[in-house]
Amino acid sequence: MGTPESGILDRSYRPDIDGLRCIAILSVVLYHAGVPLITGGFTGVDIFFVISGYLIGGHIYSELRIGDFSYIRFYYRRAKRILPAFYTVLGFTMLAALLLLSPSEATEFGRSAFAATLSSSNILFWKTTNYFNPSNEFNPLLMTWSLGVEEQFYVLIPVIMAILAHMRRKVLLPAILAVCAISFIFAWRVLAIHPIFVFFMLPARIWELGVGVGLAVSELNSDLNALPPFIARTLSVIGVTLMLAPVFLLKNTTLFPGAAALPSVLGTAMVLASRISWINRQFLSFSPFVFIGKVSYSWYLWHWPLLAFAHILYGGELEPIVSAMVVASSFVAAVLSYILVEQPLRRSSRAPIPLLRRYFALSVAILAACAVLWLSRGVPQRLPSLAAIESQVKDQSVLNDSCMVRDGQNEPNQSPTCFEISASRPDIALWGDSHSAALVPGIRDSGRARGYGLVELTKTDCPPLIGVHIYSPQYPLEEEACFQFNRNVLNLLKANPNVRIVILASFWELPFSLRTPGHGNARWYLSSESAKDHEAPPLDASRRLMKQSIATTIKSLQEAGKEVLVFEDVPTFEINPVSRVRTASIPVRHALAVWLRTADASDPGFAHPYLIPEAALASSALKEAVAEFSNVVLVDLVQEICRGAADCYYRDRSRLLYSDTDHLTADGARYALRDFRLPTLAEVGK
Repeated sequence: MGTPESGILDRSYRPDIDGLRCIAILSVVLYHAGVPLITGGFTGVDIFFVISGYLIGGHIYSELRIGDFSYIRFYYRRAKRILPAFYTVLGFTMLAALLLLSPSEATEFGRSAFAATLSSSNILFWKTTNYFNPSNEFNPLLMTWSLGVEEQFYVLIPVIMAILAHMRRKVLLPAILAVCAISFIFAWRVLAIHPIFVFFMLPARIWELGVGVGLAVSELNSDLNALPPFIARTLSVIGVTLMLAPVFLLKNTTLFPGAAALPSVLGTAMVLASRISWINRQFLSFSPFVFIGKVSYSWYLWHWPLLAFAHILYGGELEPIVSAMVVASSFVAAVLSYILVEQPLRRSSRAPIPLLRRYFALSVAILAACAVLWLSRGVPQRLPSLAAIESQVKDQSVLNDSCMVRDGQNEPNQSPTCFEISASRPDIALWGDSHSAALVPGIRDSGRARGYGLVELTKTDCPPLIGVHIYSPQYPLEEEACFQFNRNVLNLLKANPNVRIVILASFWELPFSLRTPGHGNARWYLSSESAKDHEAPPLDASRRLMKQSIATTIKSLQEAGKEVLVFEDVPTFEINPVSRVRTASIPVRHALAVWLRTADASDPGFAHPYLIPEAALASSALKEAVAEFSNVVLVDLVQEICRGAADCYYRDRSRLLYSDTDHLTADGARYALRDFRLPTLAEVGK
């Protein structure tokens, strides 16, 4: 990320570029450390992208102009600058993974490490994650996504520039600017539909690197080094302002990159173009800033794995003092890495072909080690008992529920396994989201004891609410999909007289909460119409809308001749129950947790529920809506799992009741519903 490079153009070293790197790395590190004011520090990556494009593009074009460009020499320089520090950090994280991670965690780590070694982790994370989801705090290699973007850029840019320069050098700059425009428009237009793709993938990011390339080419084709002092000073002041403003003004709920990245990108380009200004010559060239900039690549590599392992040891959020100590430790590691690894190997005089062969052989060896860790499922022989527990939890996870409709889909699954309609018996329908789907084993057992079949009508992040839209900027396509799904479910239930009982269950607080563990920082809210301005209504308005929608849903079902049961949600934990069991079962992890006195150092089997004020709004809306109907039962699952208001069970002896912070396992569903009794056939009228 933002790999070190010697100067371009006149080949002289520019300390102000290291000063820019200092701003970028401090933004990223402080954001990841949770410093309150640095809410948009992720834009530091965009600053790095522009710098990389500027330096790399300048080098390539400088050599193309004199006919001295060599692909071998280009990748020789890239390998010497990127691989030594990267492989050092990767080796450390692999050792730490074997000592601290469970088989399941190590499996995911091995897959991430394999992808990172192939410069494709951004593709993996696009398919499997969301950068702003708090669960990513436990992924030691998440930072490699930006390396993937840059390294894919390194594959394309020399080829493109060489072809264009060979055809006609004058078309190079217009072509670069055209590519930037197309990439930016693509990112801007697609962001609201596929935000995760836009964040992680090169096609939506290449304009940021391309702006740097275009600036370098324009400088080499003209005399921008001789900007009038007043213009240079003005540009540098505007540029620094544009770079810093997003660091403090943007949030992790902002749709990004797209237009929100423009200030960071253009501001960086302005500062790069203003080399003679006081800001560049004095402020950005201040020796402490320059030193931080020089070690920024190593610091970028080290800070995230150390923070991730700290999150793993602490089982979640870090106290400010802990974050500060981890950040300081990562800086020390970065300095040592820079002095002992980066600098000596950058100065290597070994010929290009032999050196590239060595790096290729080392890469193959690392890929083999990653593949073993990944394909062996985390070397379960290290911890066989824990591997068995994780396997059981995985088998019982709601993620395995094939009846639950996934993102983008709006038709209920009507396969025989999910839609047990029979003319010879009445049926129960369970309608809701993934929290509802997690209850299926317990409801199915209770239903069979009473002679019912079960119809499962569940969809992720889709509460059973008629007449409202639930919207998230992070998952924009889900608004219409959920709205259509609920309408289709209601029509399906009306058309099936054999369905006599409908159970409504959901993560009811989803439209109110932005901080619930396991649900990331995605911003969900209710609206009476399809979201147009993407603005959340006031919480009181959401509460009224939710109450009205629940009542409308119940009334619609009763008019169709259905008996309705409504389930309150199960408790949500701030801690991850599975993490506590892992920490208790992994010797080194447990010893460190005890030494650090973390919450995960003990595993009593119960913990405090995670309570936030917004959750009370959802609960009161639910209770008031149900109270309007004298014949609707509200089932309280909390009292079945908790002993009083303070402690709730996540484990029953050796059985885990939760698969994460808020979803029950199959054992958990049966535990929560062990005393639940459905109405008899006679009570509902056979």
